[in-house]
Parts: sequence; structure tokens; C-alpha cells
Amino acid sequence: MNKDTVEHIFFDLDHTLWDFEKNSEETLTHLFHKYGIGDGNVALQDFLSAYRKANFELWELYNFSKVTKEEIRDRRFPMTFTTIGLDPTTTPPTIGQEYLEICPRKPNLIPGTRELLSSLEGKYTMHILSNGFDATQAVKLETTGIGQYFSTVVTSESCGHKKPSAEIFDFALQQAGASKENSIMIGDNPITDIKGAKEYGLPTIYFGTETTVADIEIDNLLLILEHL
Repeated sequence: MNKDTVEHIFFDLDHTLWDFEKNSEETLTHLFHKYGIGDGNVALQDFLSAYRKANFELWELYNFSKVTKEEIRDRRFPMTFTTIGLDPTTTPPTIGQEYLEICPRKPNLIPGTRELLSSLEGKYTMHILSNGFDATQAVKLETTGIGQYFSTVVTSESCGHKKPSAEIFDFALQQAGASKENSIMIGDNPITDIKGAKEYGLPTIYFGTETTVADIEIDNLLLILEHL
């Protein structure tokens, strides 16, 4: 990777800048207590773990077009109830919609996000490239106040394709007026963000703790400043 040629930075949003785990846990904890899930016979941590598992499995399927957005939203809470030993038909009918209304408005960011974006501002043109959905990602960017840093926001909905497909990377570069030669992808998912971008021809920075095919691997967002 030649940092001197980089002009455009494409960031994933969830788990990379927006702290999905913390925001989701706060929302789920509120809903768990609101509905008295399990009537005192289910531990909160078991509920949280079951939801994480269901949500992860459904998103993995979505990334490869095996389920729809609607199926993710309809199935993840019933799947959670099944895992914790409750009848899925007893899932509160509005819990899924309440989650969608509350969670994106949570303001927690991955540590270092604001400092990183502030430091990069003016030096690079920055963009969001996400497999998330238009409305929810827009709310996250507005609520946290980091939307101001990004020139374009491309989601799987606005593009019609999902990472790791080449089509979404191509679409994002076109929207940004960027090229493979002057762009870089930064994300937390070894497959959708990193492998997909590498196969498309983009240099990559991986944020996480796994071993990947990324050009650079970091476990602290502010370490990006050492490479750009």
C-alpha cells in the first residue's frame, strides 16, 4: 500500500466506527426489562448472547443474499426466544420495531472514532460503505454527529449489491469520483470488508483481532494515523 496515493477513504460503519455491540446491548437490556422476558427465569446475559447469535447468523446469510432485510427483522427475536427456551410465538409483536427505533439513536462510537475522523478531515475525502440499511445508517450518522465527515454514503440498499461483491465497490467509487489507485477500504469484517475489497483491487486496513488478507491490521482505530 502506497499511502502517498491515497485520496479517498471508504469506511465500514457498524463495528468499525459505530459501536454496534454497546448500542445493541443497551437497547436489548431495556427491552428485556420492559417485557419481563422469561418472567425471571431467563438471565439477561443469556438473552443477549442468544440475540447476538441469531443476528450474526442472519446477517451472514444477508451478506450473501440468502435472506432479505425483512427476514432479518422478522426472524431474529423469535430465534432468540427459541434459543433461550421460550415459545417463539410469545415474542412481543412490537419488540422488533422498537429495537429498530431505539438502537440506531444510540450515540456510542468505537473509541478513537471522533479523534480519527477529525485528524483525517481535510487531508482525505471520506465515505461510508455499508451493508446496512439506508434509514438506520442515516440515523446513526446524524445522532452521533459524524455524518459531517463523509462526502458519500453507500449502502447495500442504495446500490442493490452487498459487500463482498465487486459491484458495490465499483458503485461506491463511481459515486465518490474515486479510483482503485487513490482509494482504501477500512473495515472490521474479514470477508465483506477486507477480502471483498482486496479481490476488487483496493488496499485495505482491517480493524479487529483476526488474521486477514489485509495490507494492514490494527486493533485500535487511532493506529490508522500511523499509516495514512
